[in-house]
Amino acid sequence: MRILITTEFSLSFQCGVTTAVTNEKKCLENLGHEVRILTIHNEKVSKYEDGVYYIRSNFPQLYKDSYATLIVSDPLFEDIYEWHPDIVHSQCEFFTMICAKKVVRKLHIPLVHTCHTEFDAYGIHFTRYDRLWDWAASTFVPKILKRVDYIICPTKKNYDLLKSYGVSNPMVIFPSGVELSRFRNSLASEERRALRAKFGITENDIVLVSVCRLSEEKNVKESIEHFNSLLKNKSGIKFLIVGDGDEKANLEEQVHSLGLGNDVKFVGAVPMEEVWKYYKLGDIFISSSVSESLGLTYIEALACAVPIVCRRDEALTASLSEGINGFSFSDDEEFQKAIIPLIDNPSLRKKMGQVAEKSVDKFSLEKFAENLMTIFNKVLENNKRKYMEKD
Repeated sequence: MRILITTEFSLSFQCGVTTAVTNEKKCLENLGHEVRILTIHNEKVSKYEDGVYYIRSNFPQLYKDSYATLIVSDPLFEDIYEWHPDIVHSQCEFFTMICAKKVVRKLHIPLVHTCHTEFDAYGIHFTRYDRLWDWAASTFVPKILKRVDYIICPTKKNYDLLKSYGVSNPMVIFPSGVELSRFRNSLASEERRALRAKFGITENDIVLVSVCRLSEEKNVKESIEHFNSLLKNKSGIKFLIVGDGDEKANLEEQVHSLGLGNDVKFVGAVPMEEVWKYYKLGDIFISSSVSESLGLTYIEALACAVPIVCRRDEALTASLSEGINGFSFSDDEEFQKAIIPLIDNPSLRKKMGQVAEKSVDKFSLEKFAENLMTIFNKVLENNKRKYMEKD
């Protein structure tokens, strides 16, 4: 089967969508399918390279991690038509959705869409008027998705949100896959000590780690506030923030103003193949985000045998077993109540970590590929039947 995946998130950036896309490509190719990706790049000429179609950008960049285009005519589309995918799997609702629809109309093939976007949380990038954004999302999202044959929701949270907008397409809930083996590598004690020392962290320090894109909706600001409160009661604690984004300067200023420069360390972006090492530098993973559709970083942390303490949210229902592999919180008091026992009790951290590692088996790439192919085969059969009826 030939499968085209579309996304406007640049593959050079690390975020949940690019991780999901690259994981999908890998697991489907492992089954013998031919998979190509269509995305947007900030160059004057479109190109095809190493299994990726790069459509040129011709529109102002709206979001740091992605480019935008309104191109509807480009020689690269002829290459896609000649390749003739059997199905298109879109992973973003906006600019590359236009490209996806153009391909499926031309080739009379089905379109499957995965909704990663937590629309409620992303309005902050475009307007401060919540009611206006809610109206816009509930009005336009159903229109955008109208011609999609099947929608995949990583969690019930996405499913319920789309239903609240009046989306009536066939939908199914199953999580995106994670390459679990990568996160179950062993980090040699010498390398762990060296990496910790690089950031001024000793072997005796307890390390809280956050891995995410540094953008406003990830709410790292709140995590820093919780950490600041924690230091009033505990010492020997460090906070390692892994990732980059347009909020980094603001977060660094927050850390400076709170006098936390020796305790909060910004790692910046790290290569995807090395992210697992930074999870394993930590003792506890924390997040205050409420913008997750699935929370891939939560699953990655758990796969690294690191217990999680995360802001209470519906996205956690897929990965968190409360009190078993981690805890949730809704305010600073609950954060302190959840994290202090983990800090004080090394055996509890170890026990939770062991359980955490086993708890994410359901997110394997093998299971994900199985779920995907069930949907793809279903829509292909429906599409074949539709055109047979027309004939």
